[in-house]
Amino acid sequence: MAASKLPKDELLNHFGYRYKSMRTDKKTILLLTDFSYQAKGREYFREDVELSLFLRKFFKICICHINDVEKILDAVDAILLRNTGPQATHLSQLKALRERKNLCLFNDLLGKGDINGKHHLLELFESGFPVIPTFASKEKLKRYERYLLKPLDGADSHGVKIVTYAELLTASCQNLLIQPLLEFQYEVSFYFIGNEFHYALYAPNPERRWELNPYMASSKDIDFARKFIAWNTCKFGIQRVDACRL
Repeated sequence: MAASKLPKDELLNHFGYRYKSMRTDKKTILLLTDFSYQAKGREYFREDVELSLFLRKFFKICICHINDVEKILDAVDAILLRNTGPQATHLSQLKALRERKNLCLFNDLLGKGDINGKHHLLELFESGFPVIPTFASKEKLKRYERYLLKPLDGADSHGVKIVTYAELLTASCQNLLIQPLLEFQYEVSFYFIGNEFHYALYAPNPERRWELNPYMASSKDIDFARKFIAWNTCKFGIQRVDACRL
């Protein structure tokens, strides 16, 4: 999304929690996010501002941090999970949301993807999907020049380390996934709403992951991405399948 043009003080004012009466003709949507969340190459809070301004044309909008979600649940009709960061920082809040059977969540929390951390990478590899080799220990590793160590409960490259084979041998890999660091031409992301493909974007320069351009996906590309959508158990919401062109 395009960056917001609002001055900083207006942005901060826009971020204030809305606890006014919700009884209007419009339904009320809660944007659950963290404006202070830092992600390399992206400014998520600006996306939140743009999204909230757009949705305000059709809905009443509330905005709050996931740590405060219990305070406002009874005042909203639906929840849009935005940029809440690594799930390890709010496990109890996610657990509480999963246990509330009457909530309308977007995305729902039934999926097997990274809303639950990085466990899906290991499951996909062990199930024979065309993914980067992924291991939970050093025992079955083949030798590569460099490796990625990814926290099981991580997100957005938080806590990811690049190590050599020699460094890996002495590294503690508890609660980490191990993947070889592979060279690739570019990375492409396929975006689905529910099970329906909508568009694809790619980063021509691997060193600039979030400088994205439109990607003209072939039917073969989309069929590839659909394998992962079919594997996932997310009933509704936005799903993104990332792939590397080797």
